[in-house]
Amino acid sequence: MAGLSSLSSALESIDSGNEEKVQDALVKILSECDSNNAVGADLINCGIMPALAALVNAVPACQSKIADLVATLARTETARSPAVHAGLVPLLVDVLRSDDKEKVKQSLRALGNICFDNDEGREALLRADGVVVIGGILEDEAKDETVQEERLELFRPLCGCVLNMMTGYDAVAEACIEADIPNSIVQIIRHHGSTDIGLCRVLIMTLDSILEGAQEPGANALREAGAVTVIVRLLGAVEDSSVKELIIETLASAAQNELWQLALAAQGCVSHLLRQFQLDVDGAVTLTSDVSRKVMDLIVMLLTGDESLRILFSQGNGPILPVVCNWLKSSDEKVLSSGALAIGNMARSDTNCSVLLEKGVLALLLAVLEKYSSKEDNVEVLHGALSAIRNLSMPAASKEHLASKDVPSQIVPLVYHVAQPVQQKSLGALRLMVDGQESVATALGSQAELAARLVDLSSHPDIGVSSEAQRLIASLIKNSRTDTVGSTFLAADVVKSLAALGESQHVIMVHEAIMACNILVVACKDSAPAAMRDGGVQKIATDIANDPEVGVELKSNAQTLVDALR
Repeated sequence: MAGLSSLSSALESIDSGNEEKVQDALVKILSECDSNNAVGADLINCGIMPALAALVNAVPACQSKIADLVATLARTETARSPAVHAGLVPLLVDVLRSDDKEKVKQSLRALGNICFDNDEGREALLRADGVVVIGGILEDEAKDETVQEERLELFRPLCGCVLNMMTGYDAVAEACIEADIPNSIVQIIRHHGSTDIGLCRVLIMTLDSILEGAQEPGANALREAGAVTVIVRLLGAVEDSSVKELIIETLASAAQNELWQLALAAQGCVSHLLRQFQLDVDGAVTLTSDVSRKVMDLIVMLLTGDESLRILFSQGNGPILPVVCNWLKSSDEKVLSSGALAIGNMARSDTNCSVLLEKGVLALLLAVLEKYSSKEDNVEVLHGALSAIRNLSMPAASKEHLASKDVPSQIVPLVYHVAQPVQQKSLGALRLMVDGQESVATALGSQAELAARLVDLSSHPDIGVSSEAQRLIASLIKNSRTDTVGSTFLAADVVKSLAALGESQHVIMVHEAIMACNILVVACKDSAPAAMRDGGVQKIATDIANDPEVGVELKSNAQTLVDALR
C-alpha cells in the first residue's frame, strides 16, 4: 500500500474528530484520489468507509466533503458494497434533508454511485426511505421554472441518482411511481430539458428506465404527466443528434404501450415528427440520418395499434396514407421497406383494404416488386411489399380485384427467388389469392413448371417455406377441382407433399391435406388412389379416422378418403 504513505497523516486526522483537521484531510485524500486511481482500492482495504460513516453525524460541517469522497470512491465497483455495509446509505439519505444545497448535491452523487449496478445499494436505499426523500426533492425542484446554474448543478446529480437507483431494479422503479417521480421528471424536462444537453440526456435515460422498470404502470404514469407532448416538443428543441436519437428510442419504447400509441396519434405527434424530419415532402423521400430512420420505424410501429391506426388512417383521409404512398416511390430501400410495412399494418381490416385499393396502393407495391424482383440482395424490400400484398388479398372483394389485375401471375416469379423470406411470403400471398378464385387456381395449377417448383419447396429445410408450399398446393387443388390441375400435380409427385401436410401438428393444415386428397381422388380417379396408397396417405387417413380425439368433421373427411382408397 505504498500509495497511502503520503496520506498517513490525513488518515490519522480523519479519526481525530477535529473539524478543521478532518476537513483538510478529506481535501487531501480527494486530491490524491483524483490524481491516482489506485489509491481508492487501498483506502477501501484500510477501512475508510466505516471511518467516513462515523464522521457523518460526528462532524456535520464536513458532510459535503464526506459525501464527495464517498461519491469519488464509489465510482469503482469494489467500493460500493463496503459503503453499504458501513451503513452510509441511510446516513446520506438523512443528509438529503439538509437545507445546504452542496451537501444535498454531494450526497446525491454518492448515493447515485453506490446504487449504480448494485442491488445491495438499491435495497438499502429502499429501506432508508431514500426514494421518498429523493422524490420530495424532485417535486420541490420541479415546481420552480427559473433557470439558474446552481439549480442545474443540482439537477444533474439528482436525475443521475434517480437513473442509477432505478435502472435494472424493478422494486425501485415501482417505488418511484409511488413517489410521483415520473411527474416530477416530466416537469423538469418541460422547464429545463433543452437548457443543458448533459442534463437532457440523463432525463431521457431516466424516463426510459421508468418505462423499462415499471413497465405498464410507468408508461401510464408518464403519459398522465403529459410526457408525450413534452418529449415531442423537446425533440424539436434540441439540436444534438445523439440526444434526438435517444428521445426517439425512448418514444419507441413507450409506444409498446397501447395508450402511448393512442396518445402519440391523437395529439398530432406523428405529423410533427414527419415535418421535423422531412419525411412528408413531395417527391422521393431519402433518409438523411439514423435519427430520421428511427422516426420512420416509430411511425410504422404506431400503425400496429388498432386505435392509433384508426386515428392516423381515418378511412384514408388521415395524415399518414399520402405520406406512406410517397415513401413507396423512394429509391431509398429503407424508406421503401418502411412504406411497405406501413401499408401492411394499415391493411388489417376489409374496410381499410378497400380504401387502400381505391387509393392506388396496389400499383405502387407492384412497381416495387417489378423493380426489385431480380435483385438478390434486396430481401427486406421484397419481403415488406409481399407482406403488404398478402394482407391486401385477405378480403374476398380484394381477391377478385387482384385477380382482375393479374397480380397472382406477377407474384409467381418470386417463388423462384433464392431468398427464403421472399419464397415464404410469395407462397403465402398466392395461397390467399387463389382462395375462392377457381379461374386463378386453375391457371396456376395447370403450370407444370410451377407445380414441380411447389413440390420441390414442400420439402424445403425451412419449415415456413415447406409448410406454405404444401398449403398452396392443397389450395390450388381444392379451388380448381379439375383433373388438369390434379394430373399436373400428380406428374410432379405431389403425394409426398400432401402426406407431409397431413402429418402437420396444426389441425387446420391436416384438414387442408385431407380435403385436397379427397378432391384429387375424385378428379383423377384412375391414377390418384394408387399413388396415395403407395405414398402413405392411406395410413395417415386411417390413423386420423381412428383417433378418438379428432374432431367430427376431420374424422368424417378422413374416413371418406380411407373408403375411396380401399
